[in-house]
Amino acid sequence: MTMSRPLRIEYPGAWYHVMNRGAGRKNIFRQADHRELFHDLLMEIRSAYRWEVHAYCLMDNHYHLLIHTPLGNLGRAMRHLNGVYTQRFNRSVKTDGPLFRGRYKAILVDADNYLLHVSRYIHRNPLEAGQPQWMHDPLWTSYPLYIGEKKKYEWFSTSRILEMTGSRNRASLYRRYVEGEIEDEMTRFYSKGRLSPVLGSERFIAEIERYINKQAISPEIAESRKIREVPSMDNIRRVCAEYFQLPPAELRTSQRGTFGLARNIAMHLCRTVGGYGLQEIANEFGSLGYSGVARAVGRLKMKLKTDRKLSRTLLKLQEIIDVE
Repeated sequence: MTMSRPLRIEYPGAWYHVMNRGAGRKNIFRQADHRELFHDLLMEIRSAYRWEVHAYCLMDNHYHLLIHTPLGNLGRAMRHLNGVYTQRFNRSVKTDGPLFRGRYKAILVDADNYLLHVSRYIHRNPLEAGQPQWMHDPLWTSYPLYIGEKKKYEWFSTSRILEMTGSRNRASLYRRYVEGEIEDEMTRFYSKGRLSPVLGSERFIAEIERYINKQAISPEIAESRKIREVPSMDNIRRVCAEYFQLPPAELRTSQRGTFGLARNIAMHLCRTVGGYGLQEIANEFGSLGYSGVARAVGRLKMKLKTDRKLSRTLLKLQEIIDVE
């Protein structure tokens, strides 16, 4: 499958190998603190966008991620990841301007046949760069989380890929697999100057091509396309009101305490799950305005960094919204 511009194919349950590089190949991680900033952002995105991160590698001037998107929201989450990281990086080194070279690359992965292969490719990046010691540092890669050298992060998952190695001694088998030689097929795929947007079997690629044709997506269009029905703001507000045992109408007005928290969560979910614009949310909730919604959503995001109870509440509400 060849495209003249990168195609963004989004649907619930999609898997991707995502990568991006610093502008002019400049370093995007200059010190350990920057990798910690990136880890914090992945935790935020796990909470806000329901991403599952299954492998990562943070090299000096680029990064790799293997992610699962249950909500089919790659584009919105990536804008958050790259945009917020750029802001925090620039603040830390007292500079400004773009950090990344442009649009990220996202390869849609055939989960049934290539997850294990892609995870190995990602984890071997330090080895291929002549720095094998980086493979065993969890700030750099997720490899030590797989082989039991380090405790797993709350936002990270190893089970899906380890299940593919066998029923016993999974960590040992995975280590043997990763540190063995990489297959010629994967070497050929990633050595191409222009990477294909899809990695999979012939059957998987044919299914994706049928999906593209069915959705009338032009190969020239780089914007995201989804097959997920977006929940209405009215439905999101109702779910939040029921969860907090409040009248739905009360979430339209600015109040303190439980009312205010429920309202801010509802606006946050309209933004992250529904994908609605700030002005649309302001019109729906009333009395705040565009900037007021931005401030309310921003404050909630900051609180999510340290409040695990709030993060769990948000995940529960997202699950309720998903099944309605």
